[in-house]
Amino acid sequence: MTYKDSVIEQSTVQKLLWNLLPLLCLLAMANVLDRLDLSYAAPAMGSSLHLTSDQLRTANNCFYVGYLVAGLPAAGGMLVFGARRWICGIVIAWGVIAMAHAVVWSEGSLYALRILLGMAEANLMPAMVFYLTEWMPPRHRSLPIAAIVAAASLVPLLGEQASNLILLLPQWFGITDWRWLFLVEGVPAVWLGLHVLDALPQNPPEASWLPHPERHWLITQLRQDERHRSPGGFFDGLRSMANWRLAGARLAIGAVIGSLGMWVPLAMQQTGYLAPGVGAVIMGAAAMLGAVGAVVTGLRWNNGRWLRRSLAIGLALIGLALAIAAMLSNATAGVLLLAAVAALVPAIAALTWILAPYLLAGAAAAAGFAVLSMAGTLGDFCASELDVVRHDVSTRCLILALVCFAAALLALGMDGRRMAGTAASATAGE
Repeated sequence: MTYKDSVIEQSTVQKLLWNLLPLLCLLAMANVLDRLDLSYAAPAMGSSLHLTSDQLRTANNCFYVGYLVAGLPAAGGMLVFGARRWICGIVIAWGVIAMAHAVVWSEGSLYALRILLGMAEANLMPAMVFYLTEWMPPRHRSLPIAAIVAAASLVPLLGEQASNLILLLPQWFGITDWRWLFLVEGVPAVWLGLHVLDALPQNPPEASWLPHPERHWLITQLRQDERHRSPGGFFDGLRSMANWRLAGARLAIGAVIGSLGMWVPLAMQQTGYLAPGVGAVIMGAAAMLGAVGAVVTGLRWNNGRWLRRSLAIGLALIGLALAIAAMLSNATAGVLLLAAVAALVPAIAALTWILAPYLLAGAAAAAGFAVLSMAGTLGDFCASELDVVRHDVSTRCLILALVCFAAALLALGMDGRRMAGTAASATAGE
């Protein structure tokens, strides 16, 4: 590569990140915020509508049903309409559905809206990763994907504080506090969705902010990548054993992420040494470290073989930390270990999504990415159910540790020799 090519490459990648990444990160944050808004509104909503805790939990599970049912059909829809148009449509749809929660009047209406919300949100992350593969050369994809994961990982921390402020709003126009919560938190998704078509070009030739030399370099790089990859069909993505192994890792990470939000506060309550304020500071610091770790992961890891090994090592470390936390008699030390896990999880989650384009391309990638997203959501669902059947934090940590160790073995079993970017095929690892 000549010095001129190097300068053009650096300038092009910077423009791509500056023009594409901010909106995609905001979309990921809005996605998580509207998924969690029921948990923030549940206490006031349950009292207002006379809903029991079991009914609210069922409503939360309805989201998972909609998400899992719509995952693969949504991937097919994205191929038909294109990633950009699909992102625009689903963002506006879920924003409207989230706002419609403000007019819920019964148990049945809440169930129906949660199913619809899950169906609308089902394919956002796969669509964004698919969109990035159409823009970013393979060696530059890791950073934007990791940045999206990092942005999403901050939402549980920031969203809770914002939701608590919204719940303090007075009863204007006969609208109660929890109804304001759904209205206010649904608006960003609708607003962002309306800007997708203007802010995100369909393909590199339409990028007016790229000068001709940079646009030519980008198109050339993407074409070279296409010549060395076998895209495969939609069902090839469903048959890829490497992708299913990666889905196992994604399920484990989803279970850990979902569990930490429910169990760490409980663990903090069980120790008399950590005041609630101190616990909040600890988890806030863990969330910030996790976001930084995800970005660092995107900066450092862009080789398929090392990604596979790093994923296996990361999952094993999480499993080890959870196992130690389960066996510790000192509750404070256990909480600190769980906080360390919370700081490590976003980086491992980023690795799963960074690895995905190394395994699959074309229509196979659309199906494979959807499987990964569904696996993560299924893991979150398993975490919520485990919270019901197992009340002891130590037992739950031990179960999660075993899941992470199993996922680490699956990651090691992926065929690293066929994940070198230029040699990856739609059926890698089969």
